[in-house]
Amino acid sequence: MERNEQKYAHDLYDGLIARFAPVADQTQVAITGGGVQWRCSALRGSRSCWVGCFEVGGPEFLTFFEDDTKKVATGRISSKDETIDAIWHWLDGAPLAAMYDRFCFVDWEKRKLISIRETAITAFPDLTIVARNELTVTPSGVSHLWFRTAARALHIHFAARHDSPEAVFYWDECELFRFEAKDPAVLATVLSHWLVENAVPSALRKEFPWLQIGRLADFYEKGSPVEGEFIESWDQMEGVYEGSRFPPRNLVLPFIAEMRRAGYDRKLRAGQSIWSLIVSRSRRSRLRPEQPLVSFQFRENSMEVFSRNQGEERIFEIPIAMSDTVERVLQSLADLPVD
Repeated sequence: MERNEQKYAHDLYDGLIARFAPVADQTQVAITGGGVQWRCSALRGSRSCWVGCFEVGGPEFLTFFEDDTKKVATGRISSKDETIDAIWHWLDGAPLAAMYDRFCFVDWEKRKLISIRETAITAFPDLTIVARNELTVTPSGVSHLWFRTAARALHIHFAARHDSPEAVFYWDECELFRFEAKDPAVLATVLSHWLVENAVPSALRKEFPWLQIGRLADFYEKGSPVEGEFIESWDQMEGVYEGSRFPPRNLVLPFIAEMRRAGYDRKLRAGQSIWSLIVSRSRRSRLRPEQPLVSFQFRENSMEVFSRNQGEERIFEIPIAMSDTVERVLQSLADLPVD
């Protein structure tokens, strides 16, 4: 059975062959692929293009424009004809500026982010003094713009098929709030408050009532960021179990509530692996293999508890409930420094 990706690739290949027929002796056109991974390529002299063909509610073509095997630009669009036209002009020697003028989709994300950066720096020149900025493009053609100070940051990028970028604000590498940046001038103003003025979250709420800033930001503002991050992790785990059809959820949720009443949601980070609940003293969510932890693997009426603490490992099975045994392993973990 022919997949859509294969069909799109063959349609593009046939279109390229037809377009380059007058110069077929100078241009190499090829198609390769299998399954959902299909791509076409075209080469003439030092210039080349290769195109990934995807199914995204219809055809989508991701084109990479190269010169001497160096990637110069990228472009993603659903139009086969525009893709072929852009490849023709690139192989015909069009300079990058001409490609930008003729084809809006070429380096679209990158150019939008450059414009946003220029708007922000023009309006607030002090940004260049207090923050460094960096614009990068991933191998898959996704563009990212960062503004950073020692403690704070803003990450601007485009989510799939969105016309406006997402602006994500960080404090000490932790996301505190985000919004869709439809107006570059508004984004620049919030950015200046965040990085130049070091505005606290409560001040931002007053200045920009439309910003959705959660309570984690309040912990940062009062100087208790780790406690806030831990509490938020437990909120997230309760949401996971509450929204699931996991059979023991009616026992797991009261058990989590008991641990929270005992104050462990302020001392430990909560996470999961499939349906297992894992708690640790890790500042961030990704645990290293050697980090101490306690995990609870839930069965229908019991749980297997695994404890790893300072090189010692223990496993035991007990009912799903707070007990002296659970209290001991949790407290022993909580006594460790935050890692």
